[in-house]
Amino acid sequence: MTLPFLWLLVLHISKASDPHCTLQNNFQPGFMAGGDFVIGGIFPLHYNQEMPDLNCTYKPGQVQCNGFDPRAFRWALTMKLAVEEINNSTELLPNHTLGYKIFDSCAYPLTGQRAALAVMNGPNEADRPMCSGASPMLAIIGESGSAQSIVVSRILQHFRIPMISYFSSCACLSNRREFPTFFRVIPSDAYQVKAIAKLLLHFNWTWVGVVRGDHEYGRSALQGLLKELEGTGVCVAYQEMIPLLYDSQRAVEIFRVMNSSSARVVVVFSAEGELTPFLRDYMELNVTGIQWIASEAWVTAAVFTGSKYYPFLGGTIGFGIRQGYIPKLREYLTTVNPQRYPTNPLVQELWGSLYGCSPFSSSNGAQLPLCTGHETISKQHFAYMNTSSPRIAYNVYKGVYAIAHSLHNLISCNPGNGPFSNSTCADVTKVFPWQLQHYLQEVSFTISGEMVNFDTKGDSIPSYDLINWQKGTEGNIELVKVGMFDGAREPGKELVIYEMAITWSGDQTEASCSQNVVQYMRCLLLKFCRVKWR
Repeated sequence: MTLPFLWLLVLHISKASDPHCTLQNNFQPGFMAGGDFVIGGIFPLHYNQEMPDLNCTYKPGQVQCNGFDPRAFRWALTMKLAVEEINNSTELLPNHTLGYKIFDSCAYPLTGQRAALAVMNGPNEADRPMCSGASPMLAIIGESGSAQSIVVSRILQHFRIPMISYFSSCACLSNRREFPTFFRVIPSDAYQVKAIAKLLLHFNWTWVGVVRGDHEYGRSALQGLLKELEGTGVCVAYQEMIPLLYDSQRAVEIFRVMNSSSARVVVVFSAEGELTPFLRDYMELNVTGIQWIASEAWVTAAVFTGSKYYPFLGGTIGFGIRQGYIPKLREYLTTVNPQRYPTNPLVQELWGSLYGCSPFSSSNGAQLPLCTGHETISKQHFAYMNTSSPRIAYNVYKGVYAIAHSLHNLISCNPGNGPFSNSTCADVTKVFPWQLQHYLQEVSFTISGEMVNFDTKGDSIPSYDLINWQKGTEGNIELVKVGMFDGAREPGKELVIYEMAITWSGDQTEASCSQNVVQYMRCLLLKFCRVKWR
């Protein structure tokens, strides 16, 4: 157990036992509202962190989160919007309200631990009602990365608090023995690798390379793909890993392998965080001629849609999270400004990210020009205002409604016909998280024309959009839907591709990739596609 985590755990336990405890640090939620039933949200509102010095000669400072992420901030506001919609509904949870607490994970497992421990307390960290009765926190919407969700789920399961992830797709999280309270509204990678394998077979791409991130998501996805490709005639020419602590020299070695191989189709299982510097170095070295197959973790990332990326990434194809529809999201985002939230530092950071200015004088050392706070948010702020085809935000939206429908079913229980001991119902004034999980496991509802429910592993119905990166009118990259994968369809008919609509790498009009015949035949004869041939 790491020292920081041990410190957090001891602090949390001491608060529950000592009525006169002293907070060692102050970690406030990004947004908070009271209600009859309170749920939590954990989002990667920053994508970098600065760790304190832990030399044990003086009190360590807090972990500093840097690099504000407007995209993740949009996800958090989507949760806030969904809760407000539900509270204004006369049909869902009538006469009851939802409350929420939203925390920042900083896109890192350690700071995800901090968020998980903080979100389980009362309105602030000094409150300690957990030991006096039912938990004040019934469920969590989170987390983003699979590594963070693994950590958060292992903390929550001891309190039997269910969590619904909107972006963690690692197949490992389907293990109910290890993650008994984990649910998700994104398909498991077990289905993504099936879809990718079918895509490779459809286009007769039999000699491919694989690049992955150095994390459980990358490892699990690679293992799943190799298993799906067994006996198919598709062979993996090489497997390369982007290091967790990015190293440009190691990246150059990977590019050298890619260039020397005759496999021109490359499957990449990576998050956009580590992929950003990797692709930056790829472009600086002017490497071209690769047909990229993107995993869902980066195929819809707005950071790669600038015009400078098209010569290197145009024609990329991959399976993305199914897009949905959130009626009021765009208007809601435009209401968030420093005048409405004058004391919220996240809103001030949003302004700094969108306009490069600050509506108030800053005391944190970041000197930005002053502005009014009345600036108009426009469609040019794509990372924040991309509401035309919400995908991850839509997953957040579905997750909140799944909790609301489950609570609605819980409070609608008829005495004497309940699911608990002696056919009892839950006490609405004192609901326990494990009681909510029973209803969450059984919930089924329709939203935006889509059926939402969970299987016994906590997974949702697997479906993806097939996304192709095409050249826009201004030279930028546009994400165009060119097919779909629907796991609910009968076997053999899950994959649908609109081939005439696809743009390929190098602006080719058809899929064509070379391969080393000698190495490929060697691979087939050995019937072992996991060897790295160079």
